[in-house]
Formats: sequence, C-alpha cells, structure tokens
Amino acid sequence: MITFKENKTFAHTYLICRFDSCFLIDPSHDLEAIFDALKGYKLQGILLTHAHMDHVDLIHMFDVPIYIHLDDAHLLFEDKYNGYYPNKHPYQRKNLDLKYVEDKMKIPLADGFIEVIHTPGHTKGSVCYLYDQKLFTGDTLFKESVGRHDLYSGSLVELRQSTFKLMDLAPQIKIYPGHDDTSTIRYELKHNTYYIKWAKQNKK
Repeated sequence: MITFKENKTFAHTYLICRFDSCFLIDPSHDLEAIFDALKGYKLQGILLTHAHMDHVDLIHMFDVPIYIHLDDAHLLFEDKYNGYYPNKHPYQRKNLDLKYVEDKMKIPLADGFIEVIHTPGHTKGSVCYLYDQKLFTGDTLFKESVGRHDLYSGSLVELRQSTFKLMDLAPQIKIYPGHDDTSTIRYELKHNTYYIKWAKQNKK
C-alpha cells in the first residue's frame, strides 16, 4: 500500500494492490507520482469515500470504473456543496464510468475482496473500505476525532451511528483516514473523545 499524503488543498490518496491489480482511493493530487507507482500494475478502479472536491479532483484522469455510493453521486456535480465553488469541477459526467456501491458490498481484488461499509454522517453517501485489516475511512473517522456533520447532507445522528458501527470492527484493524494520522480501532475505543462521550450518553 502507498499513501500520497495530503497537502494544503487535498486529502490523502491511497493505492492498494494485490499481485498486479490495484485500486486507487480518493485520488486528488500527485498525479505523476500515482502514474509512477502504477507502472507494471493494472488499475482496476477508483474507490471514493465521498464526493467532496479534496477527495475527487483527479477522478477523470484514469479510464477505469469509479465506485461511489448513490447518495453521494449527485454531489460530484453540485459545486455549491462539494467544495469547488466558485470554481467548477474538472470532470464531465459523460466521461465517468460510475459504479454504485452499497453497504456490505464486496469488490473483487485479485484473490480477495474489498468490503464496503456505508457510514453516513459526514455526507449521506459516505462509505469506508475495508481490505486486509486496513480501514479507509475518508472523513468519517479520524485519529481521536470524527468528521464534520454540519455540511450539506451531513447528520450528527448518522455520524454517531456510523462511528459505533466502525467501533464494532476488530480492534486490530488499522485506520487510514482522509486527513491526519493513522490509528487503530483499539486506540480509538480508548482515546476518541467523541466516541467515548457518545457511548456514555447511550448508557444513561
């Protein structure tokens, strides 16, 4: 796995490979570095955790299917809400091969699969991708934090539910968020102040 680390404008981009097959997660920057990393490999598709501009800016640069939840697909083109405004998104709908994912869907990768986990809250169609004990969380779950819920199609109620859903995963699973540092489920169970607060509220 390769991480293309965020810069001031764009989020982390991840490349996961098995044998000679790869998927790209949230491609938004470092295009040349991505092309270099793909030499000798076949890109099977792009996985989007959600449709905000800092996660999708390069989706039109690769001739592969783009996996996104249906609840976020329209957001790719609504610049008032996806972060592009006052600029315009750089891709055209007719040139994108969109594939819609849903909760618990399994996307084949070589001799295994990537599992889709629907985690609304940051946006209605936010998802996480689980592969080989690695959880790619986009802007849903961060180290010691969670994503914003006050943007278009966000929901605090759904974000809480999605956080609990992720915390039920195996504690050894490593978290690769859209921004900031990596973590693990085990660490977040003990140190994520949002989860701890919400868990206490649930017990009252």
